Amino acid sequence: MPRVERVLNAMLGLSVLSWSVMALLQPFAPPRLVIAVLNLVVGLLLVFRSPLVASGSIGALILALPAVLVAGLALKLSAPLESWPLSAELLFAAGGALAVASFAALGRSFAILPALRSIATGGPYRFVRHPAYLGELLMVAACVIAGPSAFTALVAVAALPLVMLRIGAEERLLVRSPSYVEYAGRIRYRLLPGLW
Repeated sequence: MPRVERVLNAMLGLSVLSWSVMALLQPFAPPRLVIAVLNLVVGLLLVFRSPLVASGSIGALILALPAVLVAGLALKLSAPLESWPLSAELLFAAGGALAVASFAALGRSFAILPALRSIATGGPYRFVRHPAYLGELLMVAACVIAGPSAFTALVAVAALPLVMLRIGAEERLLVRSPSYVEYAGRIRYRLLPGLW
């Protein structure tokens, strides 16, 4: 791996790890613990990820970026974490657990924006091609349940098409890998088994 890539991965990873620590220093709330665990896993994966084989085009990055930001916006617009109802906390935890399991299955292949590294096919990837995004969508839905408003509902409605655009941008890059083409031939559904 080029030295510049290693340094950038380390800097980005350490920054995300610091978010995990900051979440734990705030008053306890179950959603905050989920966020801390997610940031811990993402930070570690960024630090130790494998070398980049190919990165997405500027167009792919532009298509993917709104989906990266939508979950944070939903969380920001939702109710304060300490006041969430149990149903929202449980849905958020379920989405977070699916995202963490997906990230762990990706391992050193983890990326935030469209990138080609090695292809992961284990864990939740045995059922759908993009399970982490399903986890994120569950977390967005939890934000709406916790703080129902026109704004959170609008963000939730926008989240699905934005994630679909992100998946399309990623898959246009991933099909450059014969391993991914073979994997996509075996795992038909992208996000929800039986639907899409």
